[in-house]
Amino acid sequence: MDKLEELISRFDEITYSLSEEDIFELDKNDNGPLHNVIARINKYCYGVRLFEEEKGIVLEMFYVTHNNNLEGYIIQLPLDEKKYFHLLLRFTGMLADKYKEVNEIIAFNTFQVKVRGFLEKLGFFTTTSQELKPFNGKNAVMISTAEQGIKNIILIDPTNFYRNFFNNIYSQEISEKSEFVYLMVNNGTGYIKIGRSKNPRYRERTLYSQEPVIFIIALWRCEKKIEKDLHEKFKEKRIRGEWFDLKLRNLKDLEIYMETKITAHNTIL
Repeated sequence: MDKLEELISRFDEITYSLSEEDIFELDKNDNGPLHNVIARINKYCYGVRLFEEEKGIVLEMFYVTHNNNLEGYIIQLPLDEKKYFHLLLRFTGMLADKYKEVNEIIAFNTFQVKVRGFLEKLGFFTTTSQELKPFNGKNAVMISTAEQGIKNIILIDPTNFYRNFFNNIYSQEISEKSEFVYLMVNNGTGYIKIGRSKNPRYRERTLYSQEPVIFIIALWRCEKKIEKDLHEKFKEKRIRGEWFDLKLRNLKDLEIYMETKITAHNTIL
């Protein structure tokens, strides 16, 4: 069994769908958000429960929605699970595939922030990967008197995540004589902008001055008509203007599409 098969097998072992009966049972120990979904005050909610067992701490993370039906999913994830990051991201990816209101990265970080609160309550001293980022490579030492010790909570930086997803093609040199199709992410909403420009980095700075959470994540040197092709391809995902609500599977489709288009264009040349 290869690593991917192992991950899928492990994921299937610890992930379950929630029936109405399950959700009503969860509601007995809820402090409000879940009941608001049941009562249709809110459309959905994220929840976390924590259990201390002999083998360690087990987290239950769930998502419940009440659109046409009251439904949801839950993952039971040991805190010290070796594949914790990959399993939780697979869980939020599954949620994003099933529910249009879910963004994989935002959902991941939402769960992690909730987990942090529970760990602090248990007596852990917690940090996050974002808080530690300024100390990378500085041989910093962290000391705490917390009874339970220190736990680092991994949060995903959307910009870095998507740039790595596209193999950091955002960093290529810009030629003013060339047309570029680019993608930008709004870290606040998770929405993706599909645009074109001869100077996409100038365009990034312009948007950043208006809303400082917008960054280039990918760019391709190609015909400008490809921008319109992409807008048409993902028209059902359009939020407004050039902004789209694209999931990871949509971005993978986009990447393959661009590789095909650029390869065909270079072949003709």
